Amino acid sequence: MGPSEVVAAFIEAINAHDARRIAALCTADHRFVDAHGVVVAGEGLPAAWAGYFGFMPHYGIVVVELLGQAWGGLDAADPSVRAWRRPCAWRARVEGERVKLWQVYVDTKVVFDLL
Repeated sequence: MGPSEVVAAFIEAINAHDARRIAALCTADHRFVDAHGVVVAGEGLPAAWAGYFGFMPHYGIVVVELLGQAWGGLDAADPSVRAWRRPCAWRARVEGERVKLWQVYVDTKVVFDLL
C-alpha cells in the first residue's frame, strides 16, 4: 500500500469513527496534532479519538483535491443540530504503511460558538 492508499484508509477509519482502526494504521511513535497545536502520541491515541467522537458524534472528512472540509454536529440524535462545516487542510507523514504524523489545520471558532 502506497502513501495515498494509507492516507485514504486513515480517512475512512476517521469517517467510520473507528478509533481502533485509526490506531492500527499509525506507527508506534505516531503524533496527532490538533488545530490548537495539542499533541497526542502513542498509546493515548485510541482514547483521544474515541473521546472526540463522543464529543462530536457526527464528524467526517471530505477531501477535495489537496484540501477539503471537516464537518461535524454536536447532537448525537440529530446531525443537523449545532452542525458545522469548515475549510480544512491536513498534513500526513507516512512511514512504511503507517501514518506517523496527522496534523489538522482548521479554524475551530465556529465549533466553540455552537457550544
